[in-house]
Amino acid sequence: MASIEVLKKVNLFESLSDDQLNAIAKLGQEKSFEPGEEIFKQGQKSKTLYVLLDGMVTLRIKAEEEIDLMAETLRETGSVFGTASLMKPYISNVTARCLKPSRTLAVDSAEFQEIIKQDPLMGFEVMTKLAQLYFNRLNTTRAAITNLFKIFKFQIRKSKIFDTYGELK
Repeated sequence: MASIEVLKKVNLFESLSDDQLNAIAKLGQEKSFEPGEEIFKQGQKSKTLYVLLDGMVTLRIKAEEEIDLMAETLRETGSVFGTASLMKPYISNVTARCLKPSRTLAVDSAEFQEIIKQDPLMGFEVMTKLAQLYFNRLNTTRAAITNLFKIFKFQIRKSKIFDTYGELK
C-alpha cells in the first residue's frame, strides 16, 4: 500500500482529498522492474495504471516499418503511465520498458474505476488531469516532429503542416 504523501505528488491525483487518496492507496501494490524489462507492450490489454516511484521508464511506439520511436522517457517520481487502462478500448498504445532499476506503484484499473463510479467528482478530477497529460504529450510530440522537419530540412510542397507551424527555414 502506498502512502497518501506519495500520491499527493502524483499529478493525476494532486487535487484529491485525503479520503480519496486513501481509497487509491489501498489498491496500489509496489512492483519493481529491472533494466530492459518490459512492463507492458503496445497492443496488449491494459489493466494497470502505474506510478513511477523511482527509476526510469521509456514509452515507445512501434511503427509499421519496424521503426521503434521513443515517445517519452519518464524519470520523475509520480509520473504516470499505463493510462490506457482508464480509457476504452483499454489497449496499450505504447510499450513501457525500464531503462534503470525501477519501482512503481501498480493500481488495478478495474478496482480504480469502481471507486470512480462511486465518487463521480473524483472521476472528474482524475479525468481532467488525464486530459491535460495527453494534451501535454501531444504538444511534446508536435514539437519533436517540427524539429525533425528542421533537422532534415524536409522538402515537401506547402501543406497544412506549414500552414499550422509556419514555413520552416
